[in-house]
Amino acid sequence: MAIVVEEEKKGANWITVLSVSIGLIAVFAGAYYLFFKQPELIDVVVPADLERLRVISEVRFDPREVVDAPSFQGLRDFSGTLSAPRTGKANPFAP
Repeated sequence: MAIVVEEEKKGANWITVLSVSIGLIAVFAGAYYLFFKQPELIDVVVPADLERLRVISEVRFDPREVVDAPSFQGLRDFSGTLSAPRTGKANPFAP
C-alpha cells in the first residue's frame, strides 16, 4: 500500500490580485485621459496691461515725420570733436 502525501493547495493571494488589478486600471485610465480625451477649452480674460500693450503696438511710427518736424529742425548740435588721449610710449620697451 502506497502512502500518498499531497501538499495543501494555497489559495490565490487576494491582496496581490487586487493591487495588480488596481494598477492596471490606473494605467489604462491614465492612458485614456492622456491620449484620447479632448481637453476642455479654458476662457482666459486678458489683463488690462495687455490690452494697453495691444493699443500701443498698433501705433505706426514714421521716422521721416520726426526728422522733418520743425521742432526737430530747431534743435542745435552741441557735440564737439573728441580727440583720443595720448597713452603710453611709442615703444613700450624703451627705457
